[in-house]
Amino acid sequence: MRAVEVQAGGNTLVIDPYDILETGNILVFPQSFFEDVPQDREFLLAVRPSEGQYHKNIAYRPHIDKLSGFGKMDPAAAERLRSVLRDYSRRVIEFTGKLLPRYQPQWRVDFASLRPLEETGRELPLKKRNDLLHTDAFPTRPTNGGLILRFFTNVHPSKSRVWVTSDPFAVAASRYAHAAGLNAFARGSSYHFRQALAYVRLAPAGRSRYDEFMLAFHDYLKRNQEYQQSCPKYRFEFAPGTSWMVFTDIVPHSVESGQSAVEQTFIISAASLGNPKNAPVAILEKLAGKNLRLAERKSPETAFHG
Repeated sequence: MRAVEVQAGGNTLVIDPYDILETGNILVFPQSFFEDVPQDREFLLAVRPSEGQYHKNIAYRPHIDKLSGFGKMDPAAAERLRSVLRDYSRRVIEFTGKLLPRYQPQWRVDFASLRPLEETGRELPLKKRNDLLHTDAFPTRPTNGGLILRFFTNVHPSKSRVWVTSDPFAVAASRYAHAAGLNAFARGSSYHFRQALAYVRLAPAGRSRYDEFMLAFHDYLKRNQEYQQSCPKYRFEFAPGTSWMVFTDIVPHSVESGQSAVEQTFIISAASLGNPKNAPVAILEKLAGKNLRLAERKSPETAFHG
């Protein structure tokens, strides 16, 4: 796997960004999206979550212009943080729409976030640990087969953000999906129980068999010591002031070190891919021999297009 640096000014882009992303690679941009607002970057560097805070990141929800996970932050500082993340989100959405126009008509703009803490040595429960290789899945925001495209920026002035990745989802799924219980999820062994929980508002509505499995696979890979130790590994250092974009459900990844990063997430329709058969949902449906998706439905929180 590789990271491809993009000089995307005017008509200078000479690579196919769709092919790079969809084949399990990383697009890297030598810009922070704070070049015109250095005071915003300085503000982000000073943000620290409250002691004992439950959330590991601070989230901004563009569709409702709301900040969450900021704990006991001073109200004026929280409002400033909301403004800074809102502006970053808008800049990245505009940039990504121009870079990847084929995705935009069907994408859903998801959360932006600030990751203010040093990743090295963080004490987190296994499911929340960033230092273990995993593919992304969201417990509270099901995608129903949509792909998770994430745009990161390292805003730290001197520390690189160091990732370790492995071979793409198709490789991991072919080796581990059945051991992780794919057939049981395809039969719906736990699915109807989850639907009952959703009915009484104890779990998010609209979660498909695909979403259930991807959550379980996220945890399975983190728990699987054989995978963590023996899978191929590729190390990348994202320098200060650098941004990068990757499908984090196609690319297994972990964070070795780094502090003060921001990101914006998009949910990309599998139908938007150059080859929809490369989507994780299509790979799993082929392995299971069953449809894992629900009929498409939109909700006010997930239909935002930016």
